[in-house]
Amino acid sequence: MNLKNQPALVTGGAIRIGKAIALELAKAGCPIALHYRKSRAEALATQRQILDLGVDCGLYRADLSKAAAVRALGRKVLKDFGSVPILVNSAAIFPRVPLEKAKVADFDLPYQVNLRAPALLTQVLGLAQFKRKRPGRIINIADVGAGLAWPGYLPYSLSKAGVLQLTRASAAALAPYVLVNSVSPGPILMPDKHSKAQLASSLKRSLLKKLGGAEEIARAVRFLAESDFITGTDLVVDGGRKLVGG
Repeated sequence: MNLKNQPALVTGGAIRIGKAIALELAKAGCPIALHYRKSRAEALATQRQILDLGVDCGLYRADLSKAAAVRALGRKVLKDFGSVPILVNSAAIFPRVPLEKAKVADFDLPYQVNLRAPALLTQVLGLAQFKRKRPGRIINIADVGAGLAWPGYLPYSLSKAGVLQLTRASAAALAPYVLVNSVSPGPILMPDKHSKAQLASSLKRSLLKKLGGAEEIARAVRFLAESDFITGTDLVVDGGRKLVGG
């Protein structure tokens, strides 16, 4: 797909990996619908950077834990842009919750934000392209934690494992018009709450012994968006972290 003038909704696009993805797609010529929840100042700053690249950028605030708000977001972006052939489900929460301390709400919130919201946006935007028989691309941001045993992050890992299945099932449901893939980052932009010991441990369990930059994920997303013959695939970008395991 030639990305020029192809509108893209990027959830969580104001900061971190989402911002890098939004900027990379904007460089390719995509008008951007930039979603955020709390980071308005950062969203405005990212919007300015995108506008400086010569493409349009609209800001959209929504709480992805609310199903009605997610559907409203998809419909609003669709109304504003006319068509939205590219969806990047990047927004996520990463709570540290071990099994023995997990309460019902600890399972609910990662499910709502990390899995249900991408599914609902796929329903709104992916089906819109499918029904029009128009080409589309959906890229979900998963995680290597979906396939690794992380007992300290059980609800998060469960939600990301669901993202992988959402990717496969959506690819089958929306073929041949909408291609659906995922990207699984490894040690990229570690959480601010990670200690030096946690960081060192993560790097030790990586073949390349270094952190990757958000740009690595952004380039992977662009690659999948431009591809015309990849669907239902998870692209692991982790410096060999998954091969080591644990």
